[in-house]
Amino acid sequence: MRKLAPTGIAAAEIGGMSIHSFLGEQRNSGKPRTIKAGDSKLEKQWGLVEYLLIDEKSMVGLTLLGKLNRILSAAKHVDPQIPFGGINVIFFGDYLVSTSI
Repeated sequence: MRKLAPTGIAAAEIGGMSIHSFLGEQRNSGKPRTIKAGDSKLEKQWGLVEYLLIDEKSMVGLTLLGKLNRILSAAKHVDPQIPFGGINVIFFGDYLVSTSI
């Protein structure tokens, strides 16, 4: 099981890493991570992962989810049509959080 969150603070709270760190890119840099066939580091990190927890779901946009989907599909060597490489993704967050002042 792996744990990701959109910010470093949220990731630290759940003992995980930021989504941008996993993607290997600077936040808002616009530079996608290069994926090469047989990326052993990526395969080693995610090959046996069955569950992924994503905190602060309200802060995760479709573009970021698309990038995550692409990389996980490559890591698991599955058809890109299989969402998130077949990993069970569980989103969570606080629905009752107050807006900032």
